[in-house]
Amino acid sequence: MKTAADRAFKKAMRAHERRLISKRQRVSGLVLIVLGILFLSVGLFGWLVGDMQLASLSTLTEQVYAARETAQSAGTGVFGAFDLDGEDSGARIFYAEYTSGEEKGSINAQDFKIEENKKSLKGEGLQFPGTKDYPNLVVAEEKPVKLDNGMEFTQSVKLRGAGSSKYRSLKLTVDAPGTLNVWAVSSKAGQERKLVLYNTKGTEVAEVMAPASAEGTLTALTFAIPGSGTYYVSSKGDIPIAPVSTIMNLAIVLLIIGGMLIFNGIVMRIQRWESMKDLFFVEPVILFFMMFVYYPMVDLVRISFTNMGILTTGMQEFVGWNNYDWFINQSGSRYFWQSLGVTATYTFWEIVITLIGGILLALLFNRMTRTFNAFRAIVFMPKYIAVSTSAVVFMWILYAPMAGGAGAQNDGILNFALSRFGIQGPRWLIDEATALTGVLILTGWRVVGYAMMIYLSAMQGIPKDYYEAASIDGADGVQQFRYITVPLLAPTTLFLFVTTFIASMKVFQSVDVMTGGGPGYATNVMVQWIYNLTFKDFRTARGAAVSLVFFLILLVCTTATMKYSKKNVNYDS
Repeated sequence: MKTAADRAFKKAMRAHERRLISKRQRVSGLVLIVLGILFLSVGLFGWLVGDMQLASLSTLTEQVYAARETAQSAGTGVFGAFDLDGEDSGARIFYAEYTSGEEKGSINAQDFKIEENKKSLKGEGLQFPGTKDYPNLVVAEEKPVKLDNGMEFTQSVKLRGAGSSKYRSLKLTVDAPGTLNVWAVSSKAGQERKLVLYNTKGTEVAEVMAPASAEGTLTALTFAIPGSGTYYVSSKGDIPIAPVSTIMNLAIVLLIIGGMLIFNGIVMRIQRWESMKDLFFVEPVILFFMMFVYYPMVDLVRISFTNMGILTTGMQEFVGWNNYDWFINQSGSRYFWQSLGVTATYTFWEIVITLIGGILLALLFNRMTRTFNAFRAIVFMPKYIAVSTSAVVFMWILYAPMAGGAGAQNDGILNFALSRFGIQGPRWLIDEATALTGVLILTGWRVVGYAMMIYLSAMQGIPKDYYEAASIDGADGVQQFRYITVPLLAPTTLFLFVTTFIASMKVFQSVDVMTGGGPGYATNVMVQWIYNLTFKDFRTARGAAVSLVFFLILLVCTTATMKYSKKNVNYDS
């Protein structure tokens, strides 16, 4: 045990070390801490707005997603500026008309139904576009409003505040320069609202200020159209959207960099430079793993509590435990146990094939001759052939589908060979009873050579004295194998068992290529089911929930195996 004197001595040594730190290093550490706090704060803001979609910041989140949709549709970058007052900060348009040479057009709010809210409101050459995900065009009832062109209105079309969103705007396409007149007022009581004319690249062509109210006679707001093309009139705030969108995209990177800068700054203030050089060399690797390994694992938890889907556009909704409720209490439970059963069956047989096949081949080829070296290389070679390529070849071996579909089948090479001996082979990958066996044939061909090489290397390390002593005592080959070889190969067997267990539980490529999880659910292993949920059913959040549960199962099983091995595996040689 450490005595008080030992602790006092170490404390004095640390204090002495700190006194040797130069003033320049301390200042550098302070600068890193300040920069780290700045990066961390900006990254935290982007994470709360983007990934977490905090309710109090929903105004920013909604407008960024709307602007991103605009950019994606138009093939441009994100542009525009925030209306921080939210959807009530846009503009209310009563009437608009344009003239371009001899071409004319107009759109009239009186032509639409009150509270109409749909994909697009069209006029003569102009329209208020919208989408299913952003139904932003609402026809609202108004007190009577008079325009300076003599028209009178009792309703308007509301452009909800969202920067320069293409689908929260007034749109027109012209073939020549012209003039656009818009009769509009701000949706925000007592506050003027800036209206901007954009082209499809997001460039501001012209801007005007919409009045704060429609009292008296409403005067037209005039935009000069410089040339042919498509233009959008939208309300605009004062904070550019593009930087916030970029921060949302890079939030996790900024958080990780900020955390590492703060850590380095603290270390520089308490450690001498000579003591921390090694740390700086490994930090790029740590940064890589945090961004591309650990963060995706953590973010998987967040996704499992949302309604995220591959085809989902716009904001995600946090749905609480809904995905887990589906997984435990609804149809997900049945599919889970079914898929877990298929996975367990596959895992059991792959482990059996790997361990038994590997050790038997190792005994067979445990001869240091040129001929046996060649045979070992041939058996080991399948391990280095791509799984997808092997799967295609084995599909050709096991069955050959005809033009009539998978149900119509020519005999594959294996069945053709069996037929020469009067044996009618099964429809390996077509029938539910044999589909998993067909996949295991490929698996056995690939894994036994690898297991053989691992066992061979371990056998070569067993001292020959054990076998010589056993022979003197009268032990035959079987007894030597049982009482010497098998016990001393226990660490190797454990290694192969654990690695094979994890790999087989995560099997995907061979199943996906050969059967796609079918026929029915006969080969629907866990990873295949997660893939189908995510990329075929477009239920990304449900796939994330299943992935987390599956990860916990693997973790528990692996931990239990390692604890068992410490008590029952002999590591002496």
